[in-house]
Amino acid sequence: MKKLIMGAKAIAEAAVRSGLEAYFGYPITPSSEIMENISVLYGEKRYPWFKVFLQSASEIESVNMLFGAGAAGYVSMTATSGPGLSLMAEGISYAYASEVPFLIIDVNRGGPGLGNVAPEQSDISFVLNSLGHGGVKPIVLAPHTVQESMEHVHKGFELAFTYRIPVIMLTDALIVHMYDTVEWEPPYIVKPKVEWAARGRNYGPRHIINSIYLDPPELKGNKEKLLQKQKEIDKIAESECFMCYDDLDVLYIAIGISARISKEAVLKLRKKGVKAGLFRPITLSPLDKNSILKYSSHAEKIVSVEMNEGQLAQEIMRITRKDVEVLPYLGGYIPDVEEVAEAWK
Repeated sequence: MKKLIMGAKAIAEAAVRSGLEAYFGYPITPSSEIMENISVLYGEKRYPWFKVFLQSASEIESVNMLFGAGAAGYVSMTATSGPGLSLMAEGISYAYASEVPFLIIDVNRGGPGLGNVAPEQSDISFVLNSLGHGGVKPIVLAPHTVQESMEHVHKGFELAFTYRIPVIMLTDALIVHMYDTVEWEPPYIVKPKVEWAARGRNYGPRHIINSIYLDPPELKGNKEKLLQKQKEIDKIAESECFMCYDDLDVLYIAIGISARISKEAVLKLRKKGVKAGLFRPITLSPLDKNSILKYSSHAEKIVSVEMNEGQLAQEIMRITRKDVEVLPYLGGYIPDVEEVAEAWK
């Protein structure tokens, strides 16, 4: 059934329908509408599994509550934005090292610093390269529509529990605040297996979940285990290449709302006879390196359309060793279809 719905509400309903058991959050623009919509669903009889909704005093508290709920095997999440995610970095590192699953929705806003509350894609480098000390590498999803945002919430929970890892859904203020038509699917409950969880003596054998290993061989062993798991996670890399069925005059690269706009530019160029395509990472971490290399090798020119200074382009250049032209939109400005189309020249 098709339904017109706001992005924040769609994310909230997808989360609860997917089996959300605990939400811990601190309001921060432009993510607050997600928390607001989830609060409305808390206590509804049709969602008996949704047991806890708590507004914390800060993002530091939120992420540590997520750690506790995840360590006990409960499906938990929060939503935040750049400054809040910065405060969560230490807790995310602890969770990564302890193999504790949860989902964080990062609604990107203008930065650095306090920046502004307009849409940007300013956290790409942060979530890919420095989200917590000690080499943390969470799974990062990047939806480009409201429909895909719903799907990624469900996927985020599944991946978090499959690999016992924090998952970040990287989105932007425009997708979260826009109204869009979605295919409204029936409820589907994520029921993770949590034999490893620390739930107390009434729930079975005792389990200890921690991230401290004072003995070097123990820490070495834990890091090697995490690295081996990362090799398995690398296999789930996913991407879309739109109109990439021939040698290309130009290959655009974009995520989020920038990708949605870039698709329109590609269609416009195709009508003019320009062989244009769009490469869109669906998982930002892991990046689909094989597909990036495949499609970039058949492109005369690569243009990265970003609502930042070129953070995604840096990742693409590192993989391809090719020049990538950046079409940057800074401070809350949104890509323009005509400007994107003109960038192929």
